[in-house]
Amino acid sequence: MNRTLLAIALLSTPSLLAASAHAQSVPLAGNGVSPSTMQYGAMPSSNPDPKGTVAPFNGTAEQAIVKDEIRSAGYMAVNSLYRESDGSWHARAQKNNVDVAVVVDRSGHVSTQ
Repeated sequence: MNRTLLAIALLSTPSLLAASAHAQSVPLAGNGVSPSTMQYGAMPSSNPDPKGTVAPFNGTAEQAIVKDEIRSAGYMAVNSLYRESDGSWHARAQKNNVDVAVVVDRSGHVSTQ
């Protein structure tokens, strides 16, 4: 019986060594690349914007609605839109090629300042 256990121990030793060597080259997080063969210099730089430009601020849906209200009142080139603490919106716009200050009150009425 002792010879059988000794034979099993001797036969399993090479497989344990091979398993431990294999465990060191297991890919990271399942991406198929071993840490020993990974070349970080060959990886592309991470650029969040593929065109290399910064996207303009698009604003909120509420700002888009207010701009549409101002445009429907006959104004063009609406910019510098901001909201006051009382809920009214203020902006710069053009009507008949004249730059004016526009106010949209809480009920949606558009007027000039």
